[in-house]
Amino acid sequence: MEELKAPVVKVVGEDEVSGKAREIFEMMKTKTGKVPKWMRVMANCEDTLVGFFSLFKSLMDDAPTDKILKWKIALVVSDLNKCEYCVSVSKMQLKALGLTGDDLDKLDAVSDEKELLAIEYAKAVNDEAYKIDDELILKMKENFSDQQLVEITAVVGLFNFINRFNDALRVFPETK
Repeated sequence: MEELKAPVVKVVGEDEVSGKAREIFEMMKTKTGKVPKWMRVMANCEDTLVGFFSLFKSLMDDAPTDKILKWKIALVVSDLNKCEYCVSVSKMQLKALGLTGDDLDKLDAVSDEKELLAIEYAKAVNDEAYKIDDELILKMKENFSDQQLVEITAVVGLFNFINRFNDALRVFPETK
């Protein structure tokens, strides 16, 4: 059987979107110079793109949890889920925030105890959220506010969604 190397659904062109989807495309193009492939695939369903983008933007900003920690969690979750696209995007974001390639290969060496706790929690949420050890939850509550705990958990869920979306629809990293 032939292996699919391109997205399963249409990659929507900039001239094919309107309304809020067009606004999102224009914002991304202005900010980064291009519209990411996952957005162009998600644009097949405008409501999904608009809703997901709003959630993504609100979760990945710098409050209440540090942006670097959230991108470290995104990298760990995407790596656990084997999502090539999100691993590459997470590494690119972390590099833009000042981490080096060596830092990315050894997150435990460049993370403090609080970050390592959050990463351990993210792994537990990703693997078997229904049976997270009470001790881990209590440690998280000692180190993070309720607002941060909700946000960290939501980042894990967000990247589980986009990992599965990208992998199921064959949205792979763009080669240069």
